[in-house]
Amino acid sequence: MFQIRRLTDCTLNQALLAWNRGFEGYFFDAKMDVDRFTARIGQECISADLSIVAFDGEEPVGLLLSGYKQIGNELIAWNGGTGVASSHRRKGVGKLLVDKACELYLEKGIKTSTLEAISENKQAISLYESRGYKVVDEVIHLTLETPVDFEDSLDYQPVYSSSQASQFLPLYKQDTPWQSQWWCMKDGQMIQLLGNEGETVAYALFKKQYSADGTLNSIVVTHCFIEENLSNTDRVLEALFSNLFPPSATLYQCTIAFFQTSNEVVYKYLKTKGFNKKIGQVWMKKPISMEVSGNIKHS
Repeated sequence: MFQIRRLTDCTLNQALLAWNRGFEGYFFDAKMDVDRFTARIGQECISADLSIVAFDGEEPVGLLLSGYKQIGNELIAWNGGTGVASSHRRKGVGKLLVDKACELYLEKGIKTSTLEAISENKQAISLYESRGYKVVDEVIHLTLETPVDFEDSLDYQPVYSSSQASQFLPLYKQDTPWQSQWWCMKDGQMIQLLGNEGETVAYALFKKQYSADGTLNSIVVTHCFIEENLSNTDRVLEALFSNLFPPSATLYQCTIAFFQTSNEVVYKYLKTKGFNKKIGQVWMKKPISMEVSGNIKHS
């Protein structure tokens, strides 16, 4: 019988081995060394106490990373990556990991669990659905292959601050995929667009990425919303994106990450500007309100 141990009860090398085995043959190269793995845990606010590793004897054969945050009056958890070694797939390890994670969420007082899964990963989606998760939205990653000029009407005033400050905006959207949220934007920035009366008509979170020699490589936007019921949405969006993706002496990649297609006004605008979908995911949720099934041997 497989054992499930908390990440706090494992060595770093065991956890790293579980990750690399679990994501072998994935849709993209997810292999990491120990430095990248520990950096990911910190950057994505992963909880070592809620994260778990599956063992077959003393061999790590899978893991499920989790993080959590209080949003309003509720604790929300997110799945930061689930992987099972190819030698142990279709043997129930994935179900054990998900069930055990939900047990820990329940013990913690967490009300809702969320995750994103690659749209083509039908096996993983089926697993999550069998454990009570439901698809609530589509999440995509967009890039702009050919630079375009955005036309700023200069009717709106851009104001910049840290990504952490965004949580205090009345316009801020709390119910979005976890990797788009301010707490996953370490060293990120926020831009607000202010109207004539000082009201916020739009905002976005973004991060600039540079090469070792200081050249701007890319600008990544992970959170982008405008005030509802505006009559001049195109002018607002032109102003917003002209500041997000300004002219540069060197070419850089324009990326919109973890974007919900239900954000229809912005999505339609991005498509008209030539942004193309690169990766598609489903966003899934599960209420943590009852015990989950599963025969799990605790370590």
